[in-house]
This record gives sequence, C-alpha cells and structure tokens, in this order.
Amino acid sequence: MKISIKQYSQTLFDLTDGKSEQDVLAVLKNFAEQLKRDGQLKNAGKIMEKFSDLHDAANGMVVAEVVVSKEIATDELEKVREFVAKKYAAKEVELKIVIDEKIQGGIVIRVGDEVIDGSVAMQLKRLKNILSK
Repeated sequence: MKISIKQYSQTLFDLTDGKSEQDVLAVLKNFAEQLKRDGQLKNAGKIMEKFSDLHDAANGMVVAEVVVSKEIATDELEKVREFVAKKYAAKEVELKIVIDEKIQGGIVIRVGDEVIDGSVAMQLKRLKNILSK
C-alpha cells in the first residue's frame, strides 16, 4: 500500500502535536529516517508544506495569497485580512501579495485549494459566456 503525501503529513502532525521542542526534534529525526526507508525523501518538501497547512489550521492561522493588478492600499489590505479571518474563522491571517497585471483589476484570493475570483478578467469572461448563450 502506497502512503500519500497527505497521510505522511497527517502522521507527522499527529506525532508532533503538543510535544516539546526536544520531543519534536526526535520525532523529526525518526520521521526523516522512515521517509528514507520508504524512498520518499524526494517528497519531503511537499510533506512539510502539507504539514505546515495542518499546523496552521489547528492553530487558527490562515495564509491567503492575494492577487491584484497593482499595489493595494493598507486600509484595503486590512479589509481583505478581516474578510479572510471571518470566512475561515482564523485567529491570525498572513497575506501574501502578488501583483499580476493580467487580472486587469479587482482581486483574487487563494486560501488552500479555494479561489475567490473577483478579478475584472473573470467578470468579463462570465459576461462573455452569458452573452454568447
């Protein structure tokens, strides 16, 4: 039976949750050795990324990628942070700002696998689809 990246990540999270720093280091050492035995060291980065997502979720932290066409004002960023915190019941929200002129305006918010697309480009695409029917 092949173990998925998600399963490895969940296992690592379960083994480290609530442990002291010294205990976590011991778990990580053993976990890395197990990955080596399983031939999964190549996936260590992906496993740690998923582990980080699990850790953040368990601690009320959300990382949101915010795509805009140009710099966004601080007060607008705070509104985005409040929206994300409320939507995901997060205690803490980290915003990663990406500037992409292709969206032509508006905003795209990505949290995990979910995308909230309020870009002008998407609105124009939706309008085109409606008009072409």
